[in-house]
Amino acid sequence: MPNFASFNRKQYLFALLLVCSVMCYVYTIMMSPEGLDWSITYRRDRDEQTSLWNFRDIGDQQLYLYESVLQNKWRSNVTKRDNMRQELANFRSELSGSWLVVLHQENITEEEGAKFVFNHKFNGISPELFKQLPKINPLSHGKRYRSCAVVGNSGTMLHSGCGKEIDKHDYVFRCNIPPLVPFERDAGTKSNFTTMNPSILNKRYQSLKVDEQIDQFNDFMSQFNGVILSVCHGFAIPISTIMRAMGNLKREQLKIVCANPMHVQSVAEFWLERNIRARLSTGFYMVTTAIQLCDEVELYGFWPFSERFGENKTSVPYHYFDESSCKTSNRVHTMDKEFAILVQLHNLGIIRINMASCS
Repeated sequence: MPNFASFNRKQYLFALLLVCSVMCYVYTIMMSPEGLDWSITYRRDRDEQTSLWNFRDIGDQQLYLYESVLQNKWRSNVTKRDNMRQELANFRSELSGSWLVVLHQENITEEEGAKFVFNHKFNGISPELFKQLPKINPLSHGKRYRSCAVVGNSGTMLHSGCGKEIDKHDYVFRCNIPPLVPFERDAGTKSNFTTMNPSILNKRYQSLKVDEQIDQFNDFMSQFNGVILSVCHGFAIPISTIMRAMGNLKREQLKIVCANPMHVQSVAEFWLERNIRARLSTGFYMVTTAIQLCDEVELYGFWPFSERFGENKTSVPYHYFDESSCKTSNRVHTMDKEFAILVQLHNLGIIRINMASCS
């Protein structure tokens, strides 16, 4: 043990200065988001010889682990898949089968009306809207679709070559009328059930108030078949705008339908009990609906992050068809929490998330 009493004044000041310097250095390192790099070998993101990543933060580690889990061999678990479907059905009648997913003239009357999803105000079904509703359920009733693809809009779709594989599924769900041309090779062309956020009618087509916008709308919608699902009873966009789209749609193979607000609400409350408190993203809502309606569910284009850790660290566009950012969506939705649940469902064999190239 050193004898501190024998230190003279200069030695004592020097020792104190040294201790303070070390403490300041350690504090700086601890507060640094990168931490202390004790490694000499791994100063780059990835070492060329060992292929070991030098992660900069815990978020990068999380993405790497997601990638690793999703690249493992996947096995379907029919028992767990059936249990999940039964859990949905037991929660609320709207989550059992296809009868109450969309509004049609057999499951609602003008007198009943409907509540808005996000502000719970009551709104009657006008005679004009009732006439626009399908006379019968447009979805398969009494039996499930055998094989379904739910196609998200992530930039991971680019160069995937998954178009033909997607189109081989019996039923294809798509989110928010994404452009299919010229992305056929990666995203496919088949569409059976496609959502349309009502705000798109305002942003792209100025609420369809003039002939030029109506023509542009019909030209774009010629890519799709089946049903276009819109949340008619949301809270911001007037129903009159959606009815204008219904009345002006020319494509005979296509029908704009209203989501049953009670179905949308039931899906939200099901996941609220499982700690997803923010408003659900369209993709997450569609996956839940697909589990309800399909035997097998495979996801494409689901990756709500701006980077991937494969052979190299690469940036990922938020959408495969434009340059929009994920920052806006993350202010409304908790995409990371949703994806964590999707990865668990994948790992349980209930759904399959496709992250690999299909070429």
